[in-house]
Amino acid sequence: MVGVALDKPYRELMQLFARHPIGCHESDTFIEILKFYYEPEEAHLAVHMGWELEPEEDIAKRAGVSLDDAARLLTRMASKFFVRGIKRPDGVRVFRLPFILPGLFELPFTVRQASPDLDRLGDLWEKYFDEGWGREFHSGPVKLSRALPAITAPKEQVMPYEDAVELVKKASFATINPCMCRQSKRGCGDPLDVCILLGMGFYGGDVPGQIVMDPAQMVSTPRGRFAPLDEVVEVLKRSEEAGLVHITMNVQDDPWLICNCCRHACHALRGITQLDIPHAVLPSSYWCAVDEDLCTGCWACIDRCPVNAIEMKDSMVVEVDIERCLGCGVCTSICSPEALRLEKRDPDRILTPIATHDELLVMRGAAKGKPYPVHPH
Repeated sequence: MVGVALDKPYRELMQLFARHPIGCHESDTFIEILKFYYEPEEAHLAVHMGWELEPEEDIAKRAGVSLDDAARLLTRMASKFFVRGIKRPDGVRVFRLPFILPGLFELPFTVRQASPDLDRLGDLWEKYFDEGWGREFHSGPVKLSRALPAITAPKEQVMPYEDAVELVKKASFATINPCMCRQSKRGCGDPLDVCILLGMGFYGGDVPGQIVMDPAQMVSTPRGRFAPLDEVVEVLKRSEEAGLVHITMNVQDDPWLICNCCRHACHALRGITQLDIPHAVLPSSYWCAVDEDLCTGCWACIDRCPVNAIEMKDSMVVEVDIERCLGCGVCTSICSPEALRLEKRDPDRILTPIATHDELLVMRGAAKGKPYPVHPH
């Protein structure tokens, strides 16, 4: 009974995450994950938070704790990056929870150095993905992520929201970070320092005020580093050379990030490669076309395709499964005879990204019966 009582705030917090449109698979594994992030008294406070910034006084009142205790705990949690805290220009401190992904999953791998504890957390997330969270994350018709076409691939003019370089130019700043998925799964030989965060969206957006942070309570220094445009473009090129797919949020405005993803570790791509969920990652507005007269049947593109969308025909000319093709273009750079090219999909097959993050969550929540915004009890 004692163990059940100690787990109570974590189970309540799990139920809160389960009500969010991104979703949460309820299991004992997720309880163990939450224990890595939050002490019991922190978890109790987090149960009474939401995903919109609100004053700490409101959170304290809802949780039934003193304002002094709430301020102490919220400062500690914000200093570990496991909640977002801002001291507004009017002096009021406001806080919110991170999303489960992007957010809760990535944060320890963003701010902590490698350690046995971090390895154990990675193993827990892997177990959690396999036992049900992967399918929950990819469930419903409104998807969270989409592929971007390679910047070096031959193609027609792209829309601004599909141009990775334009997305970086529009961001207030960009940081290059070690890939959280590859750190979590471990054993993947693909490049590590290729995850691009754009502005403050990943941390909750550009909000006027001062970040709540107590250096004495920080567990580590964030590992991301600011990078100018030319360096970010080099990261994009290097990722394409390694066969990694540019993946971003399924929105047109402020997409937060450009992940450069492999088929082995990426939670997004594994929806396709491991769980066989069609359009777990939405395709770009392109697909790969084959010039049969130029194709030499060398198999290079088949090995290169991250979602197994290319097959060899009896005629020793490759064929692209347009329903599976991401339109990422990483196959085109390895095609020596230049038989592959990205072309615009038919208009009725183009899936235009949703305008904003709020609209994305509202639509996803409506489709899954999980209204957004989510209000804590």
